Amino acid sequence: MEKAKARSEALARRKNLDPAYAKRASVSITERFLAMFQAFDSFLLYVSFKGEVDTVELINALYGMKKAVYLPCVRGDGIELGLYKGENSLICGAYGICEPAECTDYESIDVAAVPGVAFDRRLMRVGWGKGYYDRLLAAGRIRKAVGLAFECQLFDSIKAEPHDIPCDMLVTETDIYRRNS
Repeated sequence: MEKAKARSEALARRKNLDPAYAKRASVSITERFLAMFQAFDSFLLYVSFKGEVDTVELINALYGMKKAVYLPCVRGDGIELGLYKGENSLICGAYGICEPAECTDYESIDVAAVPGVAFDRRLMRVGWGKGYYDRLLAAGRIRKAVGLAFECQLFDSIKAEPHDIPCDMLVTETDIYRRNS
């Protein structure tokens, strides 16, 4: 399936999710993620918007465990990372998405929760089309990239381009998918 078609179809599917179901599914995804990765020390998360898997509980849970939680800050054509220091440390950034007021340097991150509009069974992801996460993942400073999505965002196959970087895992409300398994 072409990226544009997958993006359009996945957005329509996500928009049609019952809000109560999406909330329960987000809790399930958060629980699965924490069960697998809470032993790690550093995380890149994102503040959800436009019907994405709700990440607020996940951010707060990891922050409460004294983990290093980074969030993206959109800067021009790329993203930098800022350390999460509680809800009051966020500002309204690009696209109306909350982000840290200040960016910071980092050496590496153990686990990145990667947003996506659509995913396929090879764990290729389709985002909003700006390439922010592909460039970030290509830099090699993220040890494990884990997509978070509702099951309705999963397709059998989406055409990938040479610059597209697959996730290592995908966590949905019903399953955990691993690349090359």
